[in-house]
Amino acid sequence: MNIERRLSSSRVSHALHVPSITVGLALLAVYVIWGSTYLAVRLALQSFPPLLLSGIRFLLAGSLLFLILRLRGLPAPTLRQWAWATVIGGLLLGVCQGGVVFAQQWMPSGFAAITIATIPLWTVLFLGIWSQ
Repeated sequence: MNIERRLSSSRVSHALHVPSITVGLALLAVYVIWGSTYLAVRLALQSFPPLLLSGIRFLLAGSLLFLILRLRGLPAPTLRQWAWATVIGGLLLGVCQGGVVFAQQWMPSGFAAITIATIPLWTVLFLGIWSQ
């Protein structure tokens, strides 16, 4: 039995069916909200140093997410989870997002957004090259 027939006869296909307008609106929202982040960073760089700006952004976002999850009844993270979150957050702040914010001092926000948007393409390209 081929995969298309199995998917069409299963409940999975019904759960995955989303009207195309919904997908389009979701992508539009992601592009506008996500893309405007880089414009906001560019404007905020006029008042804050890059890594402090990223740190404030991470602290606010993390605090908001922590509060929302706690209000929804989820337990607080364990010490091990806090330790790994600290490692990942440090790498995001010091290397990934911190590097983008640092570079945005000299590059337009639109170029930064487009550059970051190509990361999945580069990932697939390098995966294809190195997995052969």
